[in-house]
Amino acid sequence: MNKPLDLDDMPTNLSANEHFQQVVDRAVSRRGFIVKTGASAATVAFLSAGLTACGGSDDDPLPPAPAPAPEPEPTLGFTAITAYTEDGVSVAAGYTATAFVPWGTPLFSTGPGSTWAGDGSETAADQARQVGDNHDGIHFFPIDGKSSDEGLLVMNHEYSTTSSAGYDTLFGATAAPANTLERVNKAINAWGCSVIHIKRTAGKWNVVLDSQYNRRITSSTPMLLTGPAAGDALLQTSADPTGTIVLGTINNCGNGYTPWGTYLTCEENWNNNFGTTVEPTVDGRTAAQKRYGLVSGSTGYGWEVFHDRFDYKKEANEANRFGWIVEIDPFDPTSTPKKRTALGRIKHENAAYAIAADGRVVVYTGDDQANDYIYKFVSTDKYVAGDMLNNRNLLDSGTLYVGKFNDGAATGDFMGTGEWIPLTTANPALSGRSLAEILVNTRLAGDAVGATKMDRPEWVAVHPKTNEVYVTLTNNSGRTVTDDANPRTANRYGQIIRWREAGNDAAALTFEWDLFVLAGNPTMDQTNPLNKGSANVTAANTFNSPDGLGFDQSGRLWIETDGGYSNTGNYANQGNNQMLAADPVTQEIRRFFAGPKECEVTGLTFTPDSKTLFINVQHPGENGNSHWPEGGTALPRSATVIITKNDGGVIGS
Repeated sequence: MNKPLDLDDMPTNLSANEHFQQVVDRAVSRRGFIVKTGASAATVAFLSAGLTACGGSDDDPLPPAPAPAPEPEPTLGFTAITAYTEDGVSVAAGYTATAFVPWGTPLFSTGPGSTWAGDGSETAADQARQVGDNHDGIHFFPIDGKSSDEGLLVMNHEYSTTSSAGYDTLFGATAAPANTLERVNKAINAWGCSVIHIKRTAGKWNVVLDSQYNRRITSSTPMLLTGPAAGDALLQTSADPTGTIVLGTINNCGNGYTPWGTYLTCEENWNNNFGTTVEPTVDGRTAAQKRYGLVSGSTGYGWEVFHDRFDYKKEANEANRFGWIVEIDPFDPTSTPKKRTALGRIKHENAAYAIAADGRVVVYTGDDQANDYIYKFVSTDKYVAGDMLNNRNLLDSGTLYVGKFNDGAATGDFMGTGEWIPLTTANPALSGRSLAEILVNTRLAGDAVGATKMDRPEWVAVHPKTNEVYVTLTNNSGRTVTDDANPRTANRYGQIIRWREAGNDAAALTFEWDLFVLAGNPTMDQTNPLNKGSANVTAANTFNSPDGLGFDQSGRLWIETDGGYSNTGNYANQGNNQMLAADPVTQEIRRFFAGPKECEVTGLTFTPDSKTLFINVQHPGENGNSHWPEGGTALPRSATVIITKNDGGVIGS
């Protein structure tokens, strides 16, 4: 994500709701260490020394869920790589990593944007027909539903790298001049999503130029607001009195997909694009706008200077039209993307689906802000395989829930229990609020019902065999309060938690939770709790800030990082940001891939045969120290990386 504008570590949640750390500490105090073994024991021992105690009685025990059928352990069949600090990429022995479709890649052979100059001189019109900037979430859709050699690669483009001087890389400058309308419009066209028709011939992947499917969806593409909040007064603007038509999607971070073949793109740090030119030194933000982190004055991007809709004093409701999950049909280039308001308005990181026992669709998502919440949506109607007419609007009707983590008695290795609190008008804590108001101001609703504060919930992933749900809590380095029981002034390393829904049913209203791994740096002073992690984090695989997360078909868990890459101080010996693989059963973790200098590794998707892995490298050289992927003196360019096994085998095996 954009470091100069990174406000994620600055909590906007000023509610008195309990923090997850307090819940964990009570669970540790109640259960002690004896029930834990191996990596889990080390996790609990670490938490007992590093988390603040809080009084309160235990909740009623959750009935144990039936144990899932035993599955073969996924094999980590590769040799881990060492930490990497060069300006290239490193991948496990026996694999090949190839850069693909970097920012600016043409999608069409003629007309605007049909060539890439290499110096950032392309215009806004050119950029609207080229692959966007800062690749993030990604998914491969087989062209015929099964091909591993041809399909649509759909990806997000989160933002453009900036500094106090303006847009740097986007225009090829290291000290960019002041913004202009053209510069802002080029940024608008560099954000959003790309739909790219790709095909492998003679072992090499290429873009199918001029394909009917090739499409750029930008921050000015018309979109439709749907679901319970659509048309509400909170979504109406002077340009759209209907409250149903929005121009664009912004800050597209992680993603999801549906079993009926559509792509879900998630609007995350959209708040950074809304400022004001009207008395910018006077804070005119409402309580809701402050809770969502809108900038009090001018922004670093400057969109509000040239487009009134991004000025919250001129268009108070425009910001309410961002922060949604957007559904896109990649196989219909004429279709209008739909912002599904039933899933709530937050800083969505990604969207992971599951099918409930009765066939309803469940979507999990995290709100990527320090001290914010985890949510899930359960559809009203059921998914019907092959029935697009039935499935096309499943995400428009259902119930949105927010997570509350308790320290109540749990079974096995699980540390506590939890419950899903409905964000509906029937909830007494939300009395007097309309459903539209609840969905537009989802954070405020979560505050009101007592949801549990988390350390920046990022990607959610559902295990394909056990249905357990994992989520990365990337870090909370903004925490400053310490005491004897909590000597850490910040959670710089992050962790991954997991939970199991009651009855192994995704629609259940209760669950059991556990900590899967605490990231850390055991190469540092072991007497400092800041640097300790779980026993499954070693000097050989040390990492920080887990972010991207996903399972392959065999059940291997892939972890991507977006954190400190200085390789000094707290991050010594951790190298560049990386991708690791974990065995959920043994909790073994191995480093598989590392990216170039100053990048984030993010997004992952496989071909159906699991023999090709696509991941993304975002903002290489965000501080000016990379020229990847071309090298030399070339502009750094975000790009996809294609990873294959040299013997043609399954990735990770």
